[in-house]
Order: sequence, then structure tokens, then C-alpha cells
Amino acid sequence: MEQYFRRSFNVTLARTLLLASVATLAAAASALDLKEYLQVRKQYGITDAAGSAALETLIGSAVLEVKAVVKGVIRTNDGTTLMVLAPGGILSLHASETEPWLSVPNSRARLIVRASREKDYSPLRADIVASISEAQIGAWEQTEAAKAKPRQDPRTTTKRNDSKAVPLTRGKGPDWNVSAHAAIPYYADFILRYNKKLSPEKATEIATGIIGFSLQYGVDARLITAMVLVESGFNPSATSRVGAMGLGQLMPGTARGLGVRNAYDTMDNLYGTVRLVRGHLEKYHTVGADGQKYGDIVLMLAAYNAGSGAVRKYGGVPPYRETQNYIQKVIDWYRRLCGQS
Repeated sequence: MEQYFRRSFNVTLARTLLLASVATLAAAASALDLKEYLQVRKQYGITDAAGSAALETLIGSAVLEVKAVVKGVIRTNDGTTLMVLAPGGILSLHASETEPWLSVPNSRARLIVRASREKDYSPLRADIVASISEAQIGAWEQTEAAKAKPRQDPRTTTKRNDSKAVPLTRGKGPDWNVSAHAAIPYYADFILRYNKKLSPEKATEIATGIIGFSLQYGVDARLITAMVLVESGFNPSATSRVGAMGLGQLMPGTARGLGVRNAYDTMDNLYGTVRLVRGHLEKYHTVGADGQKYGDIVLMLAAYNAGSGAVRKYGGVPPYRETQNYIQKVIDWYRRLCGQS
């Protein structure tokens, strides 16, 4: 069984955030038309807007796009600081100059940001490189999505009063080439269907965290979704008989080691969960003929459930029924989320 899993479920460990090896960036956020903004976006390889989690967990430097609502403006001698609400939380962004429209409370904007942090507990420096109104780029994205929208099979389409959505658990699933922001409703809908006790707002928060941290650490969000489903049933307050906590069922010592301060907080827990998954995938990997690293999902799941020590002791999946059943359940759900069953 183990050999079958290893052969069938390898996943590429590719980072999806563009780390800075950039030359120089404009010092101020200038007023750009749509064409100019898209050129800047293309210049830095940006395809999706990131949530606040991508900045709050950043170590090193990156250039990324943030979809935000302006909540306040602070002007000082060295420029302007915008307090903005992005998916996942409040961010503080600096600019030497800003356009007047960005100073209007509740303005919706898309911002390209240069961010850097030296180490875990260093302050974040985030400078706005370019900005445009959400209305402008949102309309363009809708037009592009309509052009690229695939022909849907009516057998895999679920009709809803407000929209049409493709279930994650049947058929081919949604178009996985959509932006991260566009994928959030699909994930939230699935989470709600599985755990009906959640509010729509909490389901959306969980979906945002799963997608945001998965992008940050280069992990398939469907894999994380399958793991959280099996671990806790999407219950942020879940506690196991041995003391594992929250959505990803982190043990107290593991949570502390990952820098998780409150394992029952949705974003804090998902940050630790995805970071732990990424670490195991990095540890248990092979290098393909193309020079790319391929993580071993089976050994990652074994280590997540039973610990790296058990995997090392037995030279693979431990002979624990609980661990073997756990691996089977997660992979079964992962297959379904990928439209393979």
C-alpha cells in the first residue's frame, strides 16, 4: 500500500510567491492607468492578489499584490502610511506619496507592494509600488475570466440561487486556473457543506487562511483542505483526547515550536499547520530528472500524524493502524477534491 501511495501521490514543491531579486522599484505609488498597472504586475510576475497572511508571515523580501480597503491614513514627514483591510487582517503600508483617492476612507484598491522582514520577529517594511482602483482591475479580471471560462458539463454543475458553482467533490471540480481570490467561495461553500455549524463568515475565513498560507508556502490548498477536514472537521475549537488543538490539531509543543500563540485562532492555527506540512514535504522528498523537488505526501502525512521520530524509527510509514487509516482518509479526500473519484 505504501509503495502505491508513493508512486501515485507525489506533489511538486514549487514556491508561488516571487522573492525579490529585483533591481530598483519606484519610490512612490504613482497614478497608473490599467495598461500601466498591468505592465508593472507582469514585470514582477504577479498573477494573484495575496491576503495579509502572505505579508504577516513573510521572511526575506517579496513583491506582491494586495487587494485592500483603505481604513485610515497617517501622514508624517517621511511620507504617508495607509492602514488597509486585506483578506485576513489589517496591514500598514508606506508610500512617499499617494494619490488623493487613496486617502478616502473605504476606498477599494489593488496595491503592488514591496515587502521585507529580516527574521521572524523583525518589523515588516511594506512600501506601495503601484496602485489602482479595485473597480478598474476588477472589471478587467471579470472580462478576462469570461473569455477563459471553460464550457461546463451540466452533470457537474450545482445550481444555486445566487450563482453557479462546481462542487469540489464531484466531476472535475472548479477551474483551478482561477485566481486565489476567485477560488475562496468554492472552498467556503465546501467547508460549510461539511460543517453546517459554521457561519458563512467563519467558513470564508477558514477558506481564506487555507488558500493564503498554501500560496505562501507553495503547498496545494486542496491537500491542506483534506487534512483539516480529517483532523478537525473544520472545527476551530476542536481538542483531541491527547490535547491536539484547533483546525490542524497541533500539539502544544509543536504549536510553540512553530510560533503559534493561539492554536484555537483560525489564522494562527492554519499558519502553523501549513508551515508544518511544508517542512515535512521538504524533509521527505526526491529530486526528479528535471531537477525539481517532489515531496512524498505519504511520508509527510505519516510524520504529521505520528511524528518524524516514528517515521525514522520504522524507515517509512509506522505500523500504527491510526496512522495508516489517517493517511488513507486524507488521500481519499485529496483525490475527491482533485476530481479523481
